[in-house]
Amino acid sequence: MRRSRLGKLPKLAIALLGVALLLITTASSAKQRVHVVAKGHTLGKIAHRYHVSIEDLCKANHISRRDPIKPGQKLVIPDDEHPASATPPPKHEEKKAEEKDDDKDDEPSSDRVGNDGMRVLDVPGAGPAYYYTPTGPGRLSLRPVLMYLHGRGGHPERDCRRWAPVARRLGWLVCPSGPGARGDGRGWNNNWYTGQRAAVATIQALRKKYGRRVQLYGNTLIGFSEGAYVAMNVGVREPRTFNRWLILAGNTTYWGGPGLDELGKHHRTLRRVYLITGEQDGVIDGTRQLKEWLKKNRVPTRISTPKDMGHELALERKASMYRAALIWLDRGITGHKHSKKSVARRGKSAKRKR
Repeated sequence: MRRSRLGKLPKLAIALLGVALLLITTASSAKQRVHVVAKGHTLGKIAHRYHVSIEDLCKANHISRRDPIKPGQKLVIPDDEHPASATPPPKHEEKKAEEKDDDKDDEPSSDRVGNDGMRVLDVPGAGPAYYYTPTGPGRLSLRPVLMYLHGRGGHPERDCRRWAPVARRLGWLVCPSGPGARGDGRGWNNNWYTGQRAAVATIQALRKKYGRRVQLYGNTLIGFSEGAYVAMNVGVREPRTFNRWLILAGNTTYWGGPGLDELGKHHRTLRRVYLITGEQDGVIDGTRQLKEWLKKNRVPTRISTPKDMGHELALERKASMYRAALIWLDRGITGHKHSKKSVARRGKSAKRKR
């Protein structure tokens, strides 16, 4: 009898040990908090909600600050010193957080200029570039760059603020600074080559800072006056990077023989060009001739020549015109909806191609 009882003891001890380990594992897993990512969530918002740092959140999930997160993804929330304060907020508070301005993200605020979301980018070998991050759906995914080249004596910081309401929803808005001082503004010294270096370096600096959120090819180049001169010459020499142009107050004299040669070589790479010049502008005839040159080289081109405009950038008065131009450059359409006639025409052309 003693032997049989002694033989059962090791089995009983093993069973008790297994139960103890199960209780310990259950207790430790109960402490672990998991957050399911929803649309619009960022690492910054999630860390703020649970009162933890972004660094600890990244470390707990073996990711970096720049790694994209997707809806439905589960993130482990690290323990903090005050677990009780990490209770999720009520649903109405969470909704408010998601509806806040898209300017707030997990990037440091040291490079911000003002309170409207503008930032400044240090560009190696060039002056500072002012920029805005994209807004709207998909703002954290790969987005194109809309680069504005200011006119002679222009103010890149001030002009960038003027463009923001028109352009931000379409991608990154970036405004490099010309190398020359023109009064209290900047200029390009009638040298498109320095503009080319600044444009390419700005794209590279933005890509280095934000990674795969910044599109390297297929971007839009915007130029006004002297900036149009630079944009036209940069565009024909960097057609992969900038295959969409919005040329404001452009002129055929901005291209010499070499520029026209480059247009002839790379016209197939260019997707679309939009020209805007006021009827009262002295370069209006040159703009119309420019349209003919582009069409001759089979570049899809549109033109707007408002009668009440001179040599100016009328962003406040004619925001819808500039916005429509950018939408056409981006998507090849003038709006989100198409008429029945346009749909029918596309159907007929598709049948002919077959």
